[in-house]
Amino acid sequence: MKNLIEKYWEDMLTAITTQDKVKITQHFAKNATYKFRPADGMMDIAIEDMAAGCLSYKNTLDGGKNIERIDQLKDGSWVSIITSSVSKKPYFITSYFKFEGDKIKELTEYYGDFG
Repeated sequence: MKNLIEKYWEDMLTAITTQDKVKITQHFAKNATYKFRPADGMMDIAIEDMAAGCLSYKNTLDGGKNIERIDQLKDGSWVSIITSSVSKKPYFITSYFKFEGDKIKELTEYYGDFG
């Protein structure tokens, strides 16, 4: 699964650069769920909408997404910690993955900045 997560992040960066939403959505199972926690609580977002939102970073992403770590948790799910910079502001994403075969079944993310 570690290789699948690394490939997901690699494809995410390529997708932002090339504006290819399929590069992102191809990693998800048919009925996958995506949740993220902005400042005001947890939100459920459709995979297509999440991918479209990611593409909007094309002109503000200052560099790649650096994988700081990927680990398997005791419950069988996986976690990755990514750092990057948007509009010269460093931030991190902590992502929790659950898989169905080789596809992401559930992705829950927490965003934060270093400011």
